[in-house]
Amino acid sequence: MELGSRLSKAAFQIVFWAASILALLPMLAGRNLGQSGPAKPPAVNKETSLVRLTMTGWTEEAPGDGQRYWHDSDGDILSLMVLPKMLAYPLASDETEQRKWCRNAAEHRNAGLIEVHANPSQISPSASFIYKRLQKPVYIYTGQYFTWIHGANVIWVVVARERGITGLREAIVTSNLISSGKLALDGCKKSWAQDPYEPDYRGVDRSVLRFMSDDESYDAQFPKHPLSKVRRVLAALPEAALYDFDEP
Repeated sequence: MELGSRLSKAAFQIVFWAASILALLPMLAGRNLGQSGPAKPPAVNKETSLVRLTMTGWTEEAPGDGQRYWHDSDGDILSLMVLPKMLAYPLASDETEQRKWCRNAAEHRNAGLIEVHANPSQISPSASFIYKRLQKPVYIYTGQYFTWIHGANVIWVVVARERGITGLREAIVTSNLISSGKLALDGCKKSWAQDPYEPDYRGVDRSVLRFMSDDESYDAQFPKHPLSKVRRVLAALPEAALYDFDEP
């Protein structure tokens, strides 16, 4: 009887051990040896994953930090994030308030505001703005495009930087303005670099404020300049992005 009891106890322990292993198998599935903790969440949410970009010249990279990324042949970056039921930009505010919001966003990055464009709409309002910052010896231009699609805030960001010989756009435009009499040498320092909407703004260094050469009218003359590229991407996004998700 004692032997049978010991055998029954041993059998029970074997059954218990086997059951424990079976219970652990789902937790161990797909986990590399030596790893611990829960499985990693998806790199992006469903809404972000269901956006299609039809713009040519951009190659998608691996997603991360809740965003999708693309790069072009120059190495410049385009990113996307969709935030369901969350307003990340004051699309309903008036033009003055939107400019203030964008200026503060640029200032937070030690950057100067170049321009703001708002497109109010009852269905899919949108807005975009561009700022530049100095990472010596080059300028880096950032454009952000916001829109409201199917109850979600869509945020596109394009970042392009100067490469090779820098300052050509500024030098050529300055020379042409002076030679045509549109820019006086004595007033150049004051009028050359200004906030586009508040000329007396001094929240950042003058080196990153909007230059006269940053005006959109010069983009055709300098199509390879990073600012020209940022503007082209922002202008193309409303037609080049397709949103295949429904309202959450």
